[in-house]
Amino acid sequence: IDEIISISKNTGVSVQTICADYFMEAPLHSSDDKVTVKSFKVLERLLEAAEVLKITDIVIPCVDQSSLKTKEAVNRFVRQMVKIIPRIEKQNINLSLETDLPPKPFIELLDRLNSKNITVNYDIGNSAALGFNSDEELEAYGDRITDIHIKDRILDGGPVTLGEGSANFSKFFKKLKGYDYQGPFIMQAYRDDEGVEIFKKQLDWIKKYLND
Repeated sequence: IDEIISISKNTGVSVQTICADYFMEAPLHSSDDKVTVKSFKVLERLLEAAEVLKITDIVIPCVDQSSLKTKEAVNRFVRQMVKIIPRIEKQNINLSLETDLPPKPFIELLDRLNSKNITVNYDIGNSAALGFNSDEELEAYGDRITDIHIKDRILDGGPVTLGEGSANFSKFFKKLKGYDYQGPFIMQAYRDDEGVEIFKKQLDWIKKYLND
């Protein structure tokens, strides 16, 4: 934590969110009790760090290996979240859920959890790869999005440079305007081996939407 604070001061780059990819390999809703106990302890440690760093959102990924594929998995996930809700509400830190659920079951999950601090992480590229309609998604839970990942992917495929995949950025950002979104935009765009130049290129490309 001290190192993060030091780097942030030296660079002027603040840390607003944590993307807890740990939970992709060790889901909070695992059917293995040993995994869930350990993962819950990791979540508690992240909340401690988040309070010190003044983090607003911890993204909980429920995609790929940690997808909520069954009713049983959803129920296990709800049981884990319910235990932590009093703490996140007291700290006023959002657990921002990134799922591959269609809009209807996703909003049903949010309604079951019933907390202002259980929110939505919206990944533009992942949504496009799944073939979801961004208008339908925003109409379902647009007012509950607190964290957005900027990415492009092809339908049923992997990441590509922004603007070259299936994501309709113009449609998404036009609709987003109706929801007074105040959260961060996190660049999770395509990376090559060099990394920096392609990031700059994609940042320049997306600015027309961020500055509009």
